[in-house]
Amino acid sequence: MNDHQYQHINPEPLLDAMGGDVAACRHMFGTFLKSAPATFARLDAAIQQDDAVQVKREAHSLKSTTALVGAGVLTEMLKAVEVQSRAEPPQSAVASLPELRTLFAAVVAEAQHYVDQVGVPQ
Repeated sequence: MNDHQYQHINPEPLLDAMGGDVAACRHMFGTFLKSAPATFARLDAAIQQDDAVQVKREAHSLKSTTALVGAGVLTEMLKAVEVQSRAEPPQSAVASLPELRTLFAAVVAEAQHYVDQVGVPQ
């Protein structure tokens, strides 16, 4: 059972999709924690370099994984960044980078809490 109130993720849809299997859900969150930081680092670098092609690729990839862990606000921001990168001419996402960094860190922290605490015998 999980009594923790998350602000940046919603694990319930994934847990429901996995038939209530907490261990499997924790595994998926663990997979997110292993892959998402590298993807975010590439996105961050691409935004700083105004590399629209790379921004589009990394935002799209990260958007899928953040949706999986129920990070709705971050997913919507990534969707907006992806749309900006597809515009003609592409629009820079540099202005949104501080907020993206803060939100991504909060999502990672909550995902880590889920992996470390939920379903783990105390």
